[in-house]
Amino acid sequence: MWHKKTLLYIYIIDFFEWHAESSTHLFLECDFARNIWIWLGLKLQRSMSLVSFAALLECVPQRCNSQIRDVMVAAVLHTVYSIWLARNALRFNSAKVSIHATSAKICSFISMSGTISKGHCVVSDVDILNNLFITPIHIRIRDIIPVVWKAPTFTWVEANTDGSVRNTMASCGGIFRDYRGTFLGGFASNIGGDSIFDAEILGLILAMEFTISNNWTRLWLETDSTSAVQAFHKPSLIPIIFRNRWHNCTHRGLMVISSHIFREGNYCADGLADMGHAVTDTSWFTTLPPLLLADFARDRNGLPNYRFP
Repeated sequence: MWHKKTLLYIYIIDFFEWHAESSTHLFLECDFARNIWIWLGLKLQRSMSLVSFAALLECVPQRCNSQIRDVMVAAVLHTVYSIWLARNALRFNSAKVSIHATSAKICSFISMSGTISKGHCVVSDVDILNNLFITPIHIRIRDIIPVVWKAPTFTWVEANTDGSVRNTMASCGGIFRDYRGTFLGGFASNIGGDSIFDAEILGLILAMEFTISNNWTRLWLETDSTSAVQAFHKPSLIPIIFRNRWHNCTHRGLMVISSHIFREGNYCADGLADMGHAVTDTSWFTTLPPLLLADFARDRNGLPNYRFP
């Protein structure tokens, strides 16, 4: 009388004699594999093509969110791997693995992969992810901050300054406007060196010096450098080579307000700082440089630029 394990072994040998154990048959064509792929297609809400291995990946849409792409690719790979494990269990351990146990294992593998994915999804993807017990990682819509240049109050002159470093050479620039946004003057200076902080500080100093030479008494200084603004509260931050000039400017009875503005609201000063690379020393402009016309008009008309943090 034949032992059950012996009969099972003979059955397996007989089965593979009639059905060549090709990879296509093993993973795509046999009833066990076909039922697994049908189950996976229902989970992914996709039609699984079993024509070839390459066709399996056609279930991944060409355009889809990154978390869904990660999940679908992982689903195909884990399914192939789980079918392989089930086949080995049957052949080498005479252990028949049920479709239910294999699908549960696949679902566990996919859930783990989907959880560690760095991708994102949208609301329409949530049903698929919930089917596989994966926490959706929603796309975070960043805050869009409108940045608008504002003119100073009456009797005040506003100077926007900026620094620039290009090819290890530093420069700075600044633009002066009144309460109506009228162009009063501007400067660009090539200072040499390679320190952006030195360029920002010298931009503030030149703005104060030009204010004094034009007999303006109230100055609102605005820059996109937070560290430069701090110099008004902590003079020890001023580089030694500029401290004497800084002291002279701040002890001439000039009323100064300093504030920070995002770079998106400081484009005119940024353009003048870039122009500083092309001058030999310091240039003063009595008319608005053509390069600044578009940004100047945008500021004067109160049109915003947008910041994406």
